[in-house]
Amino acid sequence: MLLKKIVLENYGLYSGKVEFDLVPRVRYRKERPIILFGGNNGTGKTTLLEAIKLALYGKGVLGNRVSQSEYEAYLRSQIHRGGEALLPPTYARLAIEFDHILMGECSTYCVERSWELKQGKGVKEFLKILNNGKITEDVTHGFWRGFIEEIIPERLAQLFFFDGEKIKSIAEDKGGSLVLADSIKTLLGLDIVERLKADLSIYTSREAKKANTAGDKNAWHKTEEKIIQVKHEIKLKLDELAHIRTSIDGILAEIRKRENRLYREGHTFATQRDNLKSEKFHLNALIEKLESQIRVECEKTYPFVLCPSIVELLRNQMQKENKLKRWSVVRDELEDLREEILSTLTAAETKLGKSTTEKVTHLIRTAVQSRVDNATQLKDGREIHGFSESDSQQILKWADDAGKRSLAQVRKIGRNLDSALNKLRKITKGLAKSPDEAQVKPIFDELSLLNQRLGKFQLKDKQLQTKIRKKEFDLNSLQRDLKKHIDRQIAMDTTKGRLSLVNNIQKALDTYLKELTDKKISQLRITVAEGFNILSRKGNIIKKVDIDPETFNVTLYDYADKPISKEKLSSGEKQLYAVAMLWGLAKTSGRPLPVIIDTPLGRLDSDHRHNLINNYFPHASHQVILLSTDTEMDQKLYKKLSPNISHCYHLKYDQESRSTKPTEDYFWKRSTYA
Repeated sequence: MLLKKIVLENYGLYSGKVEFDLVPRVRYRKERPIILFGGNNGTGKTTLLEAIKLALYGKGVLGNRVSQSEYEAYLRSQIHRGGEALLPPTYARLAIEFDHILMGECSTYCVERSWELKQGKGVKEFLKILNNGKITEDVTHGFWRGFIEEIIPERLAQLFFFDGEKIKSIAEDKGGSLVLADSIKTLLGLDIVERLKADLSIYTSREAKKANTAGDKNAWHKTEEKIIQVKHEIKLKLDELAHIRTSIDGILAEIRKRENRLYREGHTFATQRDNLKSEKFHLNALIEKLESQIRVECEKTYPFVLCPSIVELLRNQMQKENKLKRWSVVRDELEDLREEILSTLTAAETKLGKSTTEKVTHLIRTAVQSRVDNATQLKDGREIHGFSESDSQQILKWADDAGKRSLAQVRKIGRNLDSALNKLRKITKGLAKSPDEAQVKPIFDELSLLNQRLGKFQLKDKQLQTKIRKKEFDLNSLQRDLKKHIDRQIAMDTTKGRLSLVNNIQKALDTYLKELTDKKISQLRITVAEGFNILSRKGNIIKKVDIDPETFNVTLYDYADKPISKEKLSSGEKQLYAVAMLWGLAKTSGRPLPVIIDTPLGRLDSDHRHNLINNYFPHASHQVILLSTDTEMDQKLYKKLSPNISHCYHLKYDQESRSTKPTEDYFWKRSTYA
C-alpha cells in the first residue's frame, strides 16, 4: 500500500481545500521514504493523523461500541470553525488516494468521505469510492469497511499509524497487553483460526445436545443458562468499559484541545512551560547522576571524612600496635645480647679486675633493662586490630586520601547537586504557577478539572478490568463443565460419527494453531530483540525476547540468559522497546504498509533520538510520514535525517484566519542540506 495524497476541506484547523502530496520522491538518484511534517503543538499535526484514520475507517475510528449519535457529534465537531468566510462552513470533506496491489495488479483507489450539517442537529455523511479514476457504484459503508479491513485491519492501524501516546502505553505496560495480544493475533492470522474453532464448538454443542438423555439435558441446560448469563454480564461490563474508554478518549481529546489553545492563545507562556518541562527532565537526570556519584564515593574512602576523631584514634592505636610489634622483637634481641655480653665480661674478670667488671656490668644491665622495660610496658598494651604493618599503612593511606581527594570531590559534587536542586525547586514553582494572563488562566483551570476527571475514569477502567477478568474466569470454569458433557457424548457418539469427526478437526486446529503461533512468535522474538539492540545506544544488551504464546507477556533476557525486568530499563529504553515491538510486529506481519508516526521523540534523550534518526525512521517502511515539532527535530537532527527525507511540509497556525496554513518546507529552508 502506498498513500499518494490526502485532501482536507474545512476539516479541523484546515480552512478551505488543502492537499498534501505523500508520494516519496527521488532526490539525487535516491528514493527517499520520509515525508516530514513540521509544526508547533496545536497546528494540525495530530488532526492530519486523525483525518487519515477517519477517511479510511469512518465510524470505526471511534471504536465498535460508539452510537450513531456520538459519531455524528464527532463529525460535527470536526467541521472547521475559523476561516475567513463570512458564514461558517456547514460541511467537511476528506479524500485519500492510495495504490494497492491485488492479485499481482496495482490499482489506484480514492476514498472520499464528506458530511454536511442538516437542519437541527443531524449530520448527513457521504461516501464515494474511485477505482483507477472510475466511480464505484452503489458502494455501502459495510462494503468499504470489509474492503479496507482486508488491506489494513482497523485493529492494526494503531501499529502502523501511531503517536507518542501509543509508544508510551506499550512502554509502560507491565506485562501482557490485551490490545497488543489482539493485534498480534490479527497480524499473524491467528484470529481466523480461533473464529473457525468457535464455530465448530457451537456446532458440536448443538449436535451433542440433541443426542443427550433427559437427565443430562437438564444439567446441560443449566450449565448453558449460566454461561449465557455470565456472557451477558461480561458483555454489559465490556459495554460499560467501552463507554468509559470513549469518555477517556473524549477527555484526552478535550485536554489536547486545551493544550492546543495554550499554544495558540498563550504561545509565549506555553513555550516557556515546555522549556521548563524539558529543563526539569534534564535536571532530574543530572540530580540522579550526581547522587549516584556521591553513592560511589561513599562506597570508597569518603566515610573516613565523617569521623575524623575516630580516624585519629584508629591512627594512634595502629601506630602503637606497630611499635609494639617492633619492640617485642627488639626486647628479645636485647636480652640475648645482654646475656652474651655479661657472660663475656665474667670470663674476662681476671684481666679487667673485679671493680671494673662490676661497673661495666652495672652500666650494661641498666642500659639494656630500660629498653627491655619499655618493650615490656608496650607489651602490656591491648592489641585491638591486629593488622599487619602493610595493612595499617594502606588503611592510613585511605584515610589520608579521604581527607584530600575524596573530601574535595564530594564537596564539588555537593555544590553541583545543591545548584541543581535549587534550579529544580525554582522550575517546579514556575510550573506550579498559574499564568497572570487572564486569557490563559481559565484554560489551565479547565485542564486541571479535566485531568481530575481523567484520573477518576482511569480508576474505573482498572476496576472494571478486574471484574471482567473475574467473570472470564467463571466463564472458563463453566465452559470446562460444558466440555465435559460434550466429551461424554462424543465418547458415546450416537450422531453417526459427526461429533468424533468435529472433535478430530478441533484437535487438528489446536495443533495447527499452536504450531503457527510458536512459529510466528519465534520470528517476532528475533525481530523485536534485533530492533531493540539496533535502537539502543548501549548496543547488544538484549540476547532474546520471550513472548508467552498464551498470555503474550513479554520477558527480556540479557546475554547471561538472566531475565531483565522492564522496570529496570530507563524511561528512554522503555520507549525504544515499544518502538522495537511495533517495528517487529510490522516486519513479522509481512504487510507492505506505510508507517505514520506523530511526535515520537518528545520523551527521548539526545542519544536515543539519534538512534531513531539513524536506525529506525529510514528503515521503518517504504513510506514513512513523520509529524514533528522543531524541538523534537531540531536542525542537527534534521541534517542527519535529511538524506532520507523526500520532502517536507510546515504547518503554521495563522491567528488572523484562525486556521493552519501549510507550506512545502520545514521550520527552516531545506536548501542548506542534501
